[in-house]
Amino acid sequence: MSVTVKKRLSAACCFAALLAAEVLIGKYAGGFVRDYLGDVLVIPLIYCFIRIFYVRPAAWLPAAVGSLGILAEVIQYGNFCDRFGIDRGSILGIMLGSVADWRDVACYVVGVSLIYAAECIANKQQRD
Repeated sequence: MSVTVKKRLSAACCFAALLAAEVLIGKYAGGFVRDYLGDVLVIPLIYCFIRIFYVRPAAWLPAAVGSLGILAEVIQYGNFCDRFGIDRGSILGIMLGSVADWRDVACYVVGVSLIYAAECIANKQQRD
């Protein structure tokens, strides 16, 4: 199996595990886990999804994914769903969210930090 296929498979497995965690959090969790852990994990979830298709080294990618999360908060702050008639119960409405909160941005920063830490560990193991 080639290195590229291994990287894609690894990213797909991580994506599947994170997606399962997010679904379980959304369906069953409450309080701290739902409010914060779900927001932390959504950034690595998106990152892993992109890594299934884009396997080349990209130090900029975690920051780009984190910026997507921040953009979602800006969209929420601007009440774009209401302005453009997007039903909050629709898939797009759920993905965009409804309430802007600076704590969500802090969670996204933690998510980006987790990605960088995981990449550093993976790169160190490859060198050893």
